[in-house]
Amino acid sequence: MVDKLVAAARGAGGPAAGVGAWARVENAAAARRLWASAQVLEAAYAADGSAEREQWCVDNWDAVCAEIGAAQNVSLGVASHQLLVAITLRERLPRIGEVFAAGLVSLRLVNTIVFRTGLIKDPGALAKVDAELAAAVAGWGSWSVARTETAIDYWVDRFDLAALRRVQERGRDRCVDIVVARDGSGTCSLSGSLFAQDGEALDQRLEALAATVCAADPRTGDQRRADAIAALAHGADRLACGCGAPDCEAAAATPSTVVVHVIAEEKALSEEAAAVLDGEHQPAPATTQAAPAVILGGGLLPAPVVAAAVAGAAVKVQPMVHPGAAPPQQRYIPTAVLAWFVRARDLTCRFPGCDVAAHVCDIDHTIPYPHGPTQAANLKCLCRKHHLLKTFWGWRDQQSPDGTVEWISPSGQTYITHPGSRLLFPSLCRPTAPVAATDIRDARPSRGLMMPRRTTTRAHDRAARIDAERELNDAHVAERNQPPPF
Repeated sequence: MVDKLVAAARGAGGPAAGVGAWARVENAAAARRLWASAQVLEAAYAADGSAEREQWCVDNWDAVCAEIGAAQNVSLGVASHQLLVAITLRERLPRIGEVFAAGLVSLRLVNTIVFRTGLIKDPGALAKVDAELAAAVAGWGSWSVARTETAIDYWVDRFDLAALRRVQERGRDRCVDIVVARDGSGTCSLSGSLFAQDGEALDQRLEALAATVCAADPRTGDQRRADAIAALAHGADRLACGCGAPDCEAAAATPSTVVVHVIAEEKALSEEAAAVLDGEHQPAPATTQAAPAVILGGGLLPAPVVAAAVAGAAVKVQPMVHPGAAPPQQRYIPTAVLAWFVRARDLTCRFPGCDVAAHVCDIDHTIPYPHGPTQAANLKCLCRKHHLLKTFWGWRDQQSPDGTVEWISPSGQTYITHPGSRLLFPSLCRPTAPVAATDIRDARPSRGLMMPRRTTTRAHDRAARIDAERELNDAHVAERNQPPPF
């Protein structure tokens, strides 16, 4: 199907026709990608779909998500969502899957259909909804999100009223999202949904904090409210005034109770760098400017922002020591100096596609201790889930003295990951002493009995969530089922 669509797109008459033709190719290719993901899951269960592994903390589903996530360089969460959509199309909505494979609907629309039909439990009702949607969905391409959801809900309501995703239950969807800007500006955006009473309390709290500064504070009201959120995050009970007057009673800030790890060059901490932020000095030439700092688990911070923060707060500066040719440490747990070097070098989990911050990751021995030494060339950061995947699910890895890691998946695919500091802080990636050991991976004993276990399976948890959400519709169903008044 994809080959025919590609041929049709290449022969399309004119640019406008080509846009639509290539859109169908894109849709069909996305369907093929999801189909391949579902095949990986089926192959995994065919090889070993034992009930015991379903009780593992990192189960069959996680193992497959690691495979398809590494293949696309995306996180486990993204891969898990894709796999759920793929399985739904194969097992619950095959008619929608056929329309998708033909390129007639987009992945965005398919995601919406999968979500809004996710509470249907009766196979007969699900088959009817699948058939009706497949017959109508091709003409919805230009519809708005709200109109599309209404059309899907119409068929769900007709065949299974208790399976409606209730719009009235917005409280279940409350969240707060913090998105770090990737432009090096050192800012982030904040958005979310709260209960109304909590939003009012937050609004009043921000106003009160913004009012704790003196009249000479140079910031605008909006800037003070933004800084008030930062003060709340650091556990402060007042906002430090920015007037600069030595006798200002509002200048002192409450010491922060939160630790934020930042990696920066030494010259980024200088007074000259801070003066640039205040407008006292002209920026230095690009060749002599300090590189931006990096927040572990976050984005970039311009050097002047870092210098101003160091100058105006109780900040602990810890020099980073490159191990050089230092010999292995005669211990399993690395010293704090070595551990922080590894975290600063890696910045994130070193599994393909994972961006979990290094300071919340485990320090993993690439060649297991005591066969592998405790030294920088044999240590890397792995989040707990990927650490378990490596240990129990057959992933193999080899590490170079510069921190580069080569991963080999259980299916034999090879992936390369580099330390996160390679671009901004290349000095941290200078080769360290090579590992004087051989890989004895094949000699490892089976560790299956040591895997942490779930109290309930993933399938049980998913079914429980569906039942709980359906119960929220009970009152609505009872009201709709009442006989008409006489």
